[in-house]
Amino acid sequence: DPSKERLVEELKSRAKVSVGQKNWPEAEALYTKAIDVNPAPGTTAAAALYGNRSMARFSMGSFAPALEDANAAVAADVSYAKGFYRKGQACSKLNRFSEAATAYTSALALEPDSKLFKKLQKKAEEDAANYTEPADEPPVASVGGRGPPSAPMESDADFRARMAATGGPVATGPMTAQARKKEASAGAAAAPRAKAADADEDEEDDLKGVNLRGYKKTSDGRTTSFFNNELDEKAKALIGDITPQAIKPSEAAAAPAGAAGGGSAWNSAGTFEAKNKTEWASEKLEQMLVGVEVSLPEGMGAIKVHALKDLTGDAEVTTMRNKKKYLFDFEFTLEWRGEIKDIGPCKGTLKYPDVTPDCDGEYDVLFEVDKHTPPAARGVLDAYVRSGGQGLQPAVTAAIGAFIEAYKVEF
Repeated sequence: DPSKERLVEELKSRAKVSVGQKNWPEAEALYTKAIDVNPAPGTTAAAALYGNRSMARFSMGSFAPALEDANAAVAADVSYAKGFYRKGQACSKLNRFSEAATAYTSALALEPDSKLFKKLQKKAEEDAANYTEPADEPPVASVGGRGPPSAPMESDADFRARMAATGGPVATGPMTAQARKKEASAGAAAAPRAKAADADEDEEDDLKGVNLRGYKKTSDGRTTSFFNNELDEKAKALIGDITPQAIKPSEAAAAPAGAAGGGSAWNSAGTFEAKNKTEWASEKLEQMLVGVEVSLPEGMGAIKVHALKDLTGDAEVTTMRNKKKYLFDFEFTLEWRGEIKDIGPCKGTLKYPDVTPDCDGEYDVLFEVDKHTPPAARGVLDAYVRSGGQGLQPAVTAAIGAFIEAYKVEF
């Protein structure tokens, strides 16, 4: 039914926009509608729909439904490598690492040149070898349904005995709380009211001569917590004077222009420092990537990056202990165009959802072809745009590498 096919294409187009905006609930709803309307179940097109909904659900943290969609994708098309990739991702999040490794093995059988699949398969196998099922813990007994029972309160006599045995603080004078109360009530009638001049005596004077539980006397006669650590003269001499000192104008004028390791002038100690370089990095990435071009063999034409779209992320240079780190985390979409001899114009996108220093030149790439591209061009595009081993993707990877080097040189 042509009308249903057009509706599916429209739903897919709107879903791609939602994915680009990371509006995962909306993307899931649109892919669900497309799956319901799709007039050709059990085909590669159906597999792609399930795979894309799996991606949306995975991004929402719904890993079990994402796994169900991944299984539906590979059931619809056993040659759909991305379906096995989605299955491996979901299984890893569910701690089903052996299944994840098997899924990545299936993906590798379909795309043996994929460095990403090899890397993920190795990691899943390592995780499976190291993973231990959590042991079931026995339930904790409770009283009245309000949690575990509390231990009985220790009596005063037991506390004194324990403190005497361990050398801890014990109140030995007559001025415990109970003694104070008894003494106050017994002598209330006879005790004279204190003079007004004594009303301002501080709490320190009130504790003189009293050995209270949990308190002790310092060398200068102050009463303080038993756990207060008093430094002796030897320790003070070792630490030195740690009182904050004002910077003299003459010293400020003589400060170097930059600290060792590239930090700011004030950061001569090399403590942590971070500088935001997102604006520079965004402009440099666009400059490096737009215009990347590869020629097709036998004079068949060329494929070129036409524009960089939907660039999000940030970049910063950090300095710690006089060592620099060049950090960045970007997501973007590259629009490519080409002209293939005897076939005609073609265009599409390469989406890079995760570009960071940790990728080490191995990026997850989502390949899309515009619906108006002639079907005869698919073979050439699969070989030189979709493939990570030759053509446009390696050229883009090289351009990202050049961006990283320029980043380090600039800062």
